[in-house]
Amino acid sequence: MTHRIEKTPFWWEAAKPQGKKGELPFGPIDVLVIGAGYTGLSAARTLAGRGLDVLIIDREVPGYGASSRNGGMVGNLLKPGLSGLISAYGEEKGIAIAKEAVHSVAFLKKLIETEDIDCDFALNGRLYPAVLKKHFVSMAAESEKRSRYLGADEEILEGKAYQEDLGSELYVGGIRQYETGGLHPAKYLQGLVGAVEKAGAHLIAPCEAKAFQKVKDGFDIQTTDGSVRARHVLFATNGYGGTANTFLQRRIMPIGSTMIATEPLGENRIKALFPSGRMIADSRKMLSYYRPSPDGQRVLLGGRPTILPASPEEQARSLQKRLCEIFPELRQTAVSHVWSGNVAYGFDALPTIGRHEGVYYALGYCGSGVAMSGYLGHKAALQILAEPEGVTAFDDLPFPDRPYYHGRPWFVPLAMIGYAIRDRFGF
Repeated sequence: MTHRIEKTPFWWEAAKPQGKKGELPFGPIDVLVIGAGYTGLSAARTLAGRGLDVLIIDREVPGYGASSRNGGMVGNLLKPGLSGLISAYGEEKGIAIAKEAVHSVAFLKKLIETEDIDCDFALNGRLYPAVLKKHFVSMAAESEKRSRYLGADEEILEGKAYQEDLGSELYVGGIRQYETGGLHPAKYLQGLVGAVEKAGAHLIAPCEAKAFQKVKDGFDIQTTDGSVRARHVLFATNGYGGTANTFLQRRIMPIGSTMIATEPLGENRIKALFPSGRMIADSRKMLSYYRPSPDGQRVLLGGRPTILPASPEEQARSLQKRLCEIFPELRQTAVSHVWSGNVAYGFDALPTIGRHEGVYYALGYCGSGVAMSGYLGHKAALQILAEPEGVTAFDDLPFPDRPYYHGRPWFVPLAMIGYAIRDRFGF
């Protein structure tokens, strides 16, 4: 008998995103937020809390994209790493950029506590296990640098010491990180929607922004439900931007990621695999990120399973193979769910916040969006309010485009081939 795999996120079983009906405002409003994920909702919460008239719209139901599909892993690192940031921007600026990721976790913690959001939030740490010895050496050097410059609370785990956190023989060492952790992404989204509505913002989704133009005292935005006049516009679309803003379309790349959930395994088996309950992200270029489900019953694992587009079943088989490399004892374990979503990258692999021709934006989290998205949404709101607390270390960074890119990242499979070769042969 063939096992049936659900093609919707495991997270939706507890908190499926719901549409929000309503009519567009007749007169002008203060701010239109385009995108009802973590970024847009956080921005709207801040703006409405300061008394502004705010409308949030989204092409799909609120949080339909990455906000209800991600792994629920709360991290405080940026893609280039501290060494990469210092190399690219100098010591002072590089450290300042890295600290923004640390601040984002503190912001998330405070938001969840303030709004009393029940989302299985726990800062119980993360393990970065090393597949190869040379990975471990460079990871240890980077950890020492983070401890020195950022005061990071981390441990370098040599040999099999990482097994205090992970019941696998695959790795050669690792880095244990504190003040990071996990949450239930769809429950967090649900809580944010409630917080935004409590603050007085209006939410209509589905309702897609199709085009916009500058007019006197603001912008006129054409949507599938009609037109809206707003003094300010914030794009908070991340990997789901569409064609409404060609400036962002030429600079932000949507990159697919897929996750699987196993069938329930029971708390004892999960405890043996994840003794400390920490989140895991390994050192491969084609990395795997995985964790126990918040209820302690399943393994959730994500990554980019195939180089070329593939069916959900093929992606599930590929990720299940990775799962069994990590945990050989799970060879007979069935996959219950497989789902995909988009992360978003800029060409400098950093989150970005800014303003172009009067239009604000915050997006491009490169896989660090659980904490960073809400933080930059809040910062974008403060910038709209012209408050000095809105300043970030990202503000004066370039936001590059490429002449060969116009919204479809056709070159990503070529990069993935290179990464897969490096992983296979240990380059």
